[in-house]
Amino acid sequence: MNQVTTQKALPRRYLHGMKRRDQQRETQPHGLDESHDERKRELLTYLLYRAGERVIGAMPRWLVMPAAAAVGNVAYDLGGSKRALLHENLAHPMGLPVDDRRVSGAARRAFRNYAKYLADMMRIGAVTDAEGARFIRIENVEVLAGGRAEGKGLLLCTAHIGGMDLIGPGLKLSGEALHVVADDTTYGRLYGHLAAARLRQHIFLIGWRNLRGLFCVLRDNGNLVLFCDGGYRRGDVPVEWCGEATTFPIGPARLAAKTGAPMLPVACRRTRDDRIVARGLPVVYCHSSDPAEIQRATQAVADALGEVIADDPGQWYMFRSVWPRTDADRAHARAALDAARRGEDWTKIKG
Repeated sequence: MNQVTTQKALPRRYLHGMKRRDQQRETQPHGLDESHDERKRELLTYLLYRAGERVIGAMPRWLVMPAAAAVGNVAYDLGGSKRALLHENLAHPMGLPVDDRRVSGAARRAFRNYAKYLADMMRIGAVTDAEGARFIRIENVEVLAGGRAEGKGLLLCTAHIGGMDLIGPGLKLSGEALHVVADDTTYGRLYGHLAAARLRQHIFLIGWRNLRGLFCVLRDNGNLVLFCDGGYRRGDVPVEWCGEATTFPIGPARLAAKTGAPMLPVACRRTRDDRIVARGLPVVYCHSSDPAEIQRATQAVADALGEVIADDPGQWYMFRSVWPRTDADRAHARAALDAARRGEDWTKIKG
């Protein structure tokens, strides 16, 4: 089955599951799982998002982008703990103290780029093929077909940089589609709306707990997008990233080992004139579920993505802590990484 045919067949399966989940959200009783205040907050978030979407959708993109940048500047000035956390994250790839003015400058740019990303995502459902061709460029789209040559699917490993979803309209022009793992456990009404908007650009959201859906994408030789910069967590794979020990999620390498699908690190960036440019980096294979092989493959992905972020840190917007923050966690991360480098089983490290 060719890629275009496959991607046209998949949405019906996922849409059916999405509709079933939406029906469950509407019919399940609200009690211990969801408070009245939480339901009101979810509804308010949904209504505000739709209102912003209508305003932004009525404006030309050349006018939206500077307006979004201005909002990003205000958000940075009022950022508080989020601003401090972004400074902390960016200091690592930049190799500078947290309070260095260059870190502050990169963090302000990250806030602006994130605001532009959100504005673009509010418009994504209405992006025409002509617009997609104009502001999205995939430098080596052929690597997708090459990575899927063995018929085992492709794992696109990336970070929150540039705007991975935004390449969807550009890939659609080449007959490609993206299947993006996303959190569907909160804000169900908004999640459903975002999924429907992305669907128009051949971007299909899959709940992160839907393991069957993930395997279906790979079995049907599709492109599965996984974000790898979710932050330090004990039990995940120890890596050295931007000069310090932390962890990457175990999911990508484990999926690669179980299915034979290669991992393709992806670099995505926003240019000065607000075009989106993406390119695939060299593929990484994981040949077994042995902890040493899992760590080797994951470290290779981390190295590739670390170079992308170090090249332009102001493109990276990650508002969660990526490296361990306590002495105990830093010691544990370092011990697990050292064990992996000695060829020992890093999963056995306690502490």
